[in-house]
Amino acid sequence: MQSLNNLFPIFAVIGLGILLRNRQFLSHESTRVFNRFAYYFALPCLLLYKTSAAATPTGLANLFLATLMAAALLTAVAGWVISGLLKVPNRSRGAMIQASFRGNLAFVGLPLLIFMLEDLPVDQRSQIEAAMLVAIVPVIIFYNAAAVATLAVYQDQPDEKFSWQRMIIDIVTNPLILACVVGAILQTNQLELPVMIERTSKIVGSAAFPLALLGIGSQLASISVAKQWSLAFVSTLIKCILCPLIGWVVGYAIGLEGAELQLILMMCAVPTAVSSYVLTDQMKGDGDLAASAVVVCTAFSLFSLSVVLWLTG
Repeated sequence: MQSLNNLFPIFAVIGLGILLRNRQFLSHESTRVFNRFAYYFALPCLLLYKTSAAATPTGLANLFLATLMAAALLTAVAGWVISGLLKVPNRSRGAMIQASFRGNLAFVGLPLLIFMLEDLPVDQRSQIEAAMLVAIVPVIIFYNAAAVATLAVYQDQPDEKFSWQRMIIDIVTNPLILACVVGAILQTNQLELPVMIERTSKIVGSAAFPLALLGIGSQLASISVAKQWSLAFVSTLIKCILCPLIGWVVGYAIGLEGAELQLILMMCAVPTAVSSYVLTDQMKGDGDLAASAVVVCTAFSLFSLSVVLWLTG
């Protein structure tokens, strides 16, 4: 029942996005607007007021960060090794490696986290939420930097110069990261958001998850998995099975247990981010493989997340 209560709402809204796109209720342009609003406004507002009002982070944040980073790094290495053993062409290799480690922490991980925290005592809930918000910021930075570096290394035209300066500027100005940083500064200095700003942030932030999940569904409906599905399935196994296994080993070894361990494993098991397809296409990587990986991984993650919940519940 826990799996149904926590996972069904997320995948139901994603499924609604697919249905609305197939029925032409949502178009490419409306989906683009949904995604941009969720990314640049709704999610930053949500993160701002939650971070600013969060409990003071404890050592738990370091344990979460260590587990997530170890899982991301080791699955990236696994993707690199396995793609080499399979003799995947360079253009496809970058896309496969990225799909193996880049999880959708913001659009799928955060709503899942919030649903799962609702059953915990208030004090424990606030501590875990604060720790996770602190931990995911460096991980998102790593995802972006590592994805760009991987795709740049395995470009078909290595002479084409990629602007690393532009990438750094994009990371520094990432609205999700900025919102968490501003919220953390307010929280650390025991400053409260003005009531009018807090209430505005809550109203705008409340739209974050529905818009983001509908956007994911709408994008998935427009992606074909006819090509490269076998490599997409390999990257899915790495992301949805190997990543949480690594998270379990590392998390247990450094002292995570109970609800904390269960939550970090769920964050490890979230599917590949849709943005990985967008970035691969922009950097002239194998867009077909990246697109297929997103679709296959999102569908498979319903099963893998359920298994993680069942095993750790």
